[in-house]
Formats: sequence, C-alpha cells, structure tokens
Amino acid sequence: MPVIKSVYRLCRYRNERKKFVREFSIRKKQDTELASRYESETGKLIVFIVPGSDWATGKDKISGGTMSIVSICEESAQMKNIHGAATIMCTLNRDHLLLRHKMFDNNTPVFRFNQLEKYFDNCHEVLFHLPEFLVKEFYPSLTSGDKRWLDRMDMVHINIMNQNIQLMPAPSIINSLLDFSDKITVTTAHQKYCSVNFRKQYNVPIHKLSVWISPEQYVFRSWEEKENLLVVSPDKHPRKEEVLQELQKMEGLKVQIIQNLTYQQYKELVSRAKWSLTFGEGLDGYLIEPVFSGAVGFAVYNEDFFTPDFADLKTVYPSMDALKQRILYDIRSLDNKDEFTAYQQNQFELCAKYYSKEQYRKNIALFYSGQYTIQ
Repeated sequence: MPVIKSVYRLCRYRNERKKFVREFSIRKKQDTELASRYESETGKLIVFIVPGSDWATGKDKISGGTMSIVSICEESAQMKNIHGAATIMCTLNRDHLLLRHKMFDNNTPVFRFNQLEKYFDNCHEVLFHLPEFLVKEFYPSLTSGDKRWLDRMDMVHINIMNQNIQLMPAPSIINSLLDFSDKITVTTAHQKYCSVNFRKQYNVPIHKLSVWISPEQYVFRSWEEKENLLVVSPDKHPRKEEVLQELQKMEGLKVQIIQNLTYQQYKELVSRAKWSLTFGEGLDGYLIEPVFSGAVGFAVYNEDFFTPDFADLKTVYPSMDALKQRILYDIRSLDNKDEFTAYQQNQFELCAKYYSKEQYRKNIALFYSGQYTIQ
C-alpha cells in the first residue's frame, strides 16, 4: 500500500515530483556528509530532532523553536568533554528532507533518522532531544530497523524539549515513552514552567535550559536613533485586526508585520524599531529581541509563560481589552527621551535577568552532568 500511495502522489501532484527530485539529491549529500563528519564506530550519540522542510518549496521553516534547537545542538557539540558523545541533527522518517537551515546562520547539517541505524551500528547509548509537539509522532515514525537498533542499546534517554507549555503532551503519553526508553527528562525554555508542580505532573526530572536569546547578540539603538516604527509579530489572533486598526489612528506611526524575512533581516528591522507588539505567547522573541535592541515591547500577560514580575510592566497588559484601550496613550506618554529611556531600561533589565548567554551555556552543561534543576 505505501508503494501504491507513493506512485499515486507522484502522478497526481507536481510538487510531489519536484520533491522526489529534490530529495534524491539531498539523500546523496546526506550520505556523503555523514561519512565525512562521523565515525561509524561511535558508541554514544546525542540526536536532536527538528521538523522537516516545507513540502511545496523544500525550504526550512524559520521559527524561534527551531532556532533554539539548533543553538542547543551547536552548544552541545562543544561539550563533548562532559557527555562524551557525537552530536547529530535529524528529521523524523515521515518528514520532508532538508540538508541545512538557511533562514538563519548556523553550521549544523540535518540528516534523516533512518541513517542512524544503518551507519551507527556500534552505538550502545543514545539521547534524543525531542520537541514537545513531535512526541506523539516519534514512535509511529520508527521503522522496524530503527526499533531493532534501539532494542540493542544499553541506554535510551528521551529528553522532551518543552519550549511551549501549551504544546506539551499529556502525562500518559510521556509515560508511554518508557515502553522503549530507559530514561525520560523534560527541559524547559521558560522559568515559569520549570516548577515542582510540573515535576509532579509529568513525574520526570525537569531542567531549565532557557533559550539562545541574550543581550549581547543584538544591535542596541537609543531613542534618538530609532524610527517611529512598531513591529508586529506574525502570530494569528482573533483580535489582531481591530488592534491594528486602532494603531492606524496615530499619525506618523509606521506599523509593520514581521514576515518573509531571514533572521538577519529581522534583527536589522527590530534594531530600527522604537516599539514592538506580540500577539503570540507574550514572553517570546517578538518581545524580548526588540527589547534587547532598544525597543519598548507591548504584550498581554500570559500566565503560562510570564513570571509574575512582568505583570508590573505598564506595557504588559492584563487583557487584550486593556491593550487596545491603552496602547496609543502609552506610546504617546513614552515617546520622549527621558520617559522612553527609563522605561526601556526597566524592561531590558527584567528580560536580561532571565536570558543570559553565560547562564544558558551553564544550564546545558549541568544537564549533561545530570544536575537537573528539579530532580
């Protein structure tokens, strides 16, 4: 049946034919790169799972979550003295292939999962870093060869990367991973859900990794250097349009939704922006990165992501109603050098309290040493 279905799709869909040709080339390059980068005798592996490419275009999908996984992978590769393993990045078997992420700077190739059991036949210990939204898909995606490979392992450790608490699978699904693994942990991107309550709920150790965002990575511009530009996250929201219409009432304010940009283009844009507005998680890159670039960020308080100290910020509103009612007034009141600078520094320092490159690297090292935040 799978063969018949594949033939049908090739005949039926032009994009499927383009994908077939594209992925034939990718497979050859992946096989060559795997042999040139890794020893087949490798005994320990750390495998990062990332989503595949877009079916129609073959391009990688830029997102904060994917960038975070790639960053943690690259940091992990530099810590072999701690974990003693080779580090590799893969897509699941059923996903569309890509060779590299091209929408942001990185040095990490992407392989396909079924290369692992064919190439690393002497591996006896494996750690999978699995994003939360792919947990359900992981085991069903395995081939019989993959399962035999895992059965031979002395240790299979699955770490669920909890980058968005709203996407976490149910505890029962997490517990089901013990049917084919020896150890489960959860790492978090946010302080808010690295807690004793979640440790009890999931019944596995929890460790805060944080994310790759930190102040020194951005071009900071002062109030005088900024354009009267408000950048808006691309997130969908049922009340987004009415808020954007409200913003149009302010003369001289330019509003730009962030879309169709590489990461470097995005960073350049937010360095020029005086204001930012996120319709996403609230405590996300569309708030933090502009703040680290010298902007004032606007958001609605989301208790799943924000720690309580963010609720004291005047531009982090208790509801979407409050945001709509107050955002123009707050922009006007803050749009002078003294008020803007003082408030922006307050936002900056609060974000920097939780997002530090030094602490981020330390957290990763502690994870591989088995020193989890909540055992």
